[in-house]
Amino acid sequence: MRANLFSLLALVVFSFNAYAQDEAELLKYGTDKEACEQNLSIYTEFYKQKNYTDAYKPWAYLFDNAPKRTKNIYLHGPRILKGVIKLEADATRKGVLVDSLLMIYDQRNTFYPGKEAYVIGMKGADMYKYMKSSTEGLQASHEVLLTAFNMAGNQSTASVLNYYFMATTKLVQAKVLKVADLIALFSDLSGVIAYKEAKLAQDIYNAEQKEALSSKEQKILRRNKKELKTLGDVKSNLEKTLAPHATCEKLVELYTKNFEVNKEDIAWMKRAAKLLNKKECTDSDIFFAISETLYNIDPSPAAAANMGIRSLKRQDYTKAVEFYTYALDNEQDDLNKAQYAYRLAQTYGAMNKNKSARSYALKAVSFRSGWGAPYLLIGDLYAKTSRQCGELKTEFLKRVGYWAAIDKYEYAKRLDASASTKANERIQKYTEQMPSKTDIFTEGLLDVPTYKIECWYTETVKVRVP
Repeated sequence: MRANLFSLLALVVFSFNAYAQDEAELLKYGTDKEACEQNLSIYTEFYKQKNYTDAYKPWAYLFDNAPKRTKNIYLHGPRILKGVIKLEADATRKGVLVDSLLMIYDQRNTFYPGKEAYVIGMKGADMYKYMKSSTEGLQASHEVLLTAFNMAGNQSTASVLNYYFMATTKLVQAKVLKVADLIALFSDLSGVIAYKEAKLAQDIYNAEQKEALSSKEQKILRRNKKELKTLGDVKSNLEKTLAPHATCEKLVELYTKNFEVNKEDIAWMKRAAKLLNKKECTDSDIFFAISETLYNIDPSPAAAANMGIRSLKRQDYTKAVEFYTYALDNEQDDLNKAQYAYRLAQTYGAMNKNKSARSYALKAVSFRSGWGAPYLLIGDLYAKTSRQCGELKTEFLKRVGYWAAIDKYEYAKRLDASASTKANERIQKYTEQMPSKTDIFTEGLLDVPTYKIECWYTETVKVRVP
């Protein structure tokens, strides 16, 4: 009896495996393997020639009959469909083709999962491109782009951010959404854009430090530079569109009016705090109220950092250190850790605890390479303490700290182009306060390339003769 049960079980397992194998074979080759391979060869050749019209029919055969023959069906498919759509004059036929285009993304996620948010984002972007002429189309694309954004967060592509913003803007213009929805979107998107800009800048910097890049690395570098530029364009459009609606005065009024109703809504509170912070409205009572309430409800690293800002504004430096330290110790993401370490450096600088300030500035760049701001801060520390370091000594010794400061400013702008404007302003300011040529001559350093400073820091700096 027991042997019969084992035999029956083995037969069931064998039958299931055979069915699964048949199913996999059918998905890969369809019912006619020869026809499958012929259509694959034909469409691929036409695709290489950018002849999308002739590539379409054999590609469609594979999409319908052998959906798992190759992932290229889904990588090439959108370009083929877009090529055919571009040449189609009949509106009804064009609508059918657009539906087919959108099906590519759904079917890709079914048979080749793993990048769902990215694929849904591409679908939403194409929905906007081809369906934006109607309110219904805008709403449909907005819904899909919102889904992609919520799934991807900081990993959202510039394309998704761009089309999500444009769809929202048009729906506000159509009075389907309100200006408040656009302001909420501004808060969400600006945070992601800032994060992505930092990440891309770091990746580009790291790539450019290598002596030689493989072809794959060169391709990634080009893509990252293009993505960074696109993000800059999205941010510019976002800020230009929201400028009339997102002044400090209007934001403070809006959030003050709606605070009581929303003070238990964590998502609302986070958006409000983020936007008030971005627009530098952190002196307002409503920012203090939102920060404290949010921290009490959800003491996340970001909420603690907002409390740090609040404490800094009140010159309660001990509390600021406490909050920023909590944020740094509990954060998992290196780019965010870099920001919190930098804020700690600023706080210690305000407390005149210069060694700690310098230490945390260097910690910030250990988390985020290619970032100039911490080196500007170190330069500022050297500049403000230059005369103290040479106190009761020669005029030369009182001024050499400006050499150290200028070295850091020069390094910051070499490292990070976005730091150039601030670096140049400081260099111009402190060049006038460097040791004079007479003082340098008196010290016997006119023909010496470097000088070692011994102060609360030790730096070997370039001798700069006016």
